[in-house]
Amino acid sequence: MDHYTPKRRIPVTLWSEDVQGASGQIFLDLGTSGGRHQTILEKLNESSPFLPVVIGQEGRIHLFSRQRLTRITPGRQVLQSDVFARGFQPWREERVDVSLTDGTRFSGRVWTPLERETQRLSDFMNQQGAGFFVLITPAGLHLVNAGRVAEMALAESVGAPLSSAPSIVY
Repeated sequence: MDHYTPKRRIPVTLWSEDVQGASGQIFLDLGTSGGRHQTILEKLNESSPFLPVVIGQEGRIHLFSRQRLTRITPGRQVLQSDVFARGFQPWREERVDVSLTDGTRFSGRVWTPLERETQRLSDFMNQQGAGFFVLITPAGLHLVNAGRVAEMALAESVGAPLSSAPSIVY
């Protein structure tokens, strides 16, 4: 039996290898999580394989495979609290350069909720699978499919660069 959950529409732009910059609206549940509204990040990380999106003036609903989506960009007027919820749990933002499988490149900060203080960005990304994560860039917020990341260069280093190590000649 299906149960009706009140929804609201949030403007987004979808990107994939098949769709470049499709404007539409996604449906977010109202007040489902302890009186808090659902976020775009929570909607994208649901287990259902397809994401319903309203496209065009006539309001036709299209179903997009979550697995094939590369990224979603919320509309400029969308509040950050509608995109992701920082809440009261510890979190960190890590500086990165990201290359996606479609050739798109971004520089920004990955927002990571922390499960433990020593959690590394590599730990977070390895747990994502094909889930979406938040990338904060100067141009705005992006929700990126971790399964579509080709490379992520971190701002951190692990000590002295290899090229500065003295060479040993025997």
